[in-house]
Amino acid sequence: MTGPEPASDIVRVGTFGTFYQRFDELLAESPRLATYFIHSRRWRENHDASIKAFLRRGGTLEVFLPDLEHHELMFSLVRHFDDGPLIPSLVADAYRYFGRLAREFSQPAEIWLFNKYPTYSFYRFDQRAVIAMYSNVAAKKELPAFEVTMTSSLGTFLAADMADLKKECRRRAPNDLDEIIRAAPAGPTSWDQDLSDE
Repeated sequence: MTGPEPASDIVRVGTFGTFYQRFDELLAESPRLATYFIHSRRWRENHDASIKAFLRRGGTLEVFLPDLEHHELMFSLVRHFDDGPLIPSLVADAYRYFGRLAREFSQPAEIWLFNKYPTYSFYRFDQRAVIAMYSNVAAKKELPAFEVTMTSSLGTFLAADMADLKKECRRRAPNDLDEIIRAAPAGPTSWDQDLSDE
């Protein structure tokens, strides 16, 4: 049996909100970023200026988002969160946001659409990553997050997970996302109905 990883592998622990300034620092010092989340509206709004500055410097951006065309996934997301009926429109908003960035900065060059229920979200920079947990229940709460080095066992796990995700996700050009949004069910309750009709 091996002992725990050295404390230095986990650089910082806190609620996700406590990483506000750290995200701006990481965006300012890193040449690349890969994100995986459901929609992260507040994160995008809070760090929009830093994200755009990162892209202006020539930063490389990879994005993983839920597949709006995967009805079982969207049904599960709608049912799981207390603001669940809003999830499809928030995901569509994330599609539009990254589509606008792609038109302005040519990044991200492609979007990876996942179809399995996420167990955590991540923001992977060059040498560091911030990993945030999801709750197992619908009640809204402050979620824990931690910053890790990419050379740690957690960083190695994340790198391997990203490689496997790319084998399982649908790859789409950002300019294809509007078509996916148009094909999605129209209303917040239609996800339940749409799935039951299949």
